[in-house]
Amino acid sequence: MLQHYVFIKYQDNTSADHIDAFVEKMQALKGRIDEIKTLHIGRDELKEARSWDLILDMQFASIEDLRRYQTHPEHQAIMAFNDPHVADVGAIDFDK
Repeated sequence: MLQHYVFIKYQDNTSADHIDAFVEKMQALKGRIDEIKTLHIGRDELKEARSWDLILDMQFASIEDLRRYQTHPEHQAIMAFNDPHVADVGAIDFDK
């Protein structure tokens, strides 16, 4: 099982409505992209200088499944929606 974490830091002027819409769109992918085995989204509570705004915690059966998800048109559309508001993004992937 491949564990996939994505950390997102938004630009300062990003509205809570945009972030809510992004979270809703991402959660809807779980029922539409078979490769997603698990999907959890967490929002930062502390708002410290080192904090990220969101974490996507996902699992895939393999690297190949992750790659299929990443190139899926629905995922690409959500990234196009979100990217203009993102200040920084980080990821880590490891075999669990």
